Amino acid sequence: MLTLGWGACAPMDAPRPGAPVVVVTIFPVADLAARVAGDALQVETLLPPRASLHTWEATPGQIRSLRHAVGYVTVGGGLDGWLEGLGEDTPGLETLRLTDGMALRRGGHTPAGDETGDPHVWLDPILVRDQLIPRLTAFLAELAPGAQADGVRARGAAVADSLTALDAEIRSELAALPRRGFIATHEAWRYFAARYDLHDLGSLYEGPGHEPSAQGLARLVDAARATGLRAVLTEPQLAETAARALADEVGAEVVLVDPLGGPGLPGREGYFQLMRFNARAFARALGNP
Repeated sequence: MLTLGWGACAPMDAPRPGAPVVVVTIFPVADLAARVAGDALQVETLLPPRASLHTWEATPGQIRSLRHAVGYVTVGGGLDGWLEGLGEDTPGLETLRLTDGMALRRGGHTPAGDETGDPHVWLDPILVRDQLIPRLTAFLAELAPGAQADGVRARGAAVADSLTALDAEIRSELAALPRRGFIATHEAWRYFAARYDLHDLGSLYEGPGHEPSAQGLARLVDAARATGLRAVLTEPQLAETAARALADEVGAEVVLVDPLGGPGLPGREGYFQLMRFNARAFARALGNP
């Protein structure tokens, strides 16, 4: 059995004997990795459910636990950069930064002036299929014991096929919405929007630690009124105060979306469930009469 997510796995400083351990920084990627790994590897997640990458701190036990792992997967692109260094002092730990070499969209979690780009690549199932799964599969196949590498490759191909079907399902869900523009808590949804022909009208939080300005809120109010916005998208990792203030100002409701998901969160306990949850949330937000 694989362990998925902080709430579902054995403590990282006391891994179970058996399959080699691979640690992944965020849950959606960990779930994909576990699907590809099968029983060849034990996949564990660093970031707990509902936690924000910008405020959460790894415990000393988690940092020490990396010495038990054979692989470490980060997203890169500024998303989990402060976590990337956790494995640097672990001899023999193989690492994979998924977005290395990818042409990323502008924006994201990087500081002002940093052109690294938007790292939320996992929110586009086709980009996951064509870019992330091949990288994960090759990495995990190298770490898998003995003849189990072939099984890893076969599961990687099966996951890729499932992502094609998931994309078609989401596309059907979002095809005939009466409006396409949305306002979200932060800039997580550009890849999702580009894939499904949605229009990002702006975000409440322009970057980590940046509270919405009065001028920024005024621009969002104008955009909401001009497009007939009926819902503001909020996320469980960030405060709802600004989203609710904007929604009240324009007579909209607040609809929950979630870029990370995790164990114990209804409808978001796996990558495919998470993406369906978000598709339904966008359909509700953009389909209101």
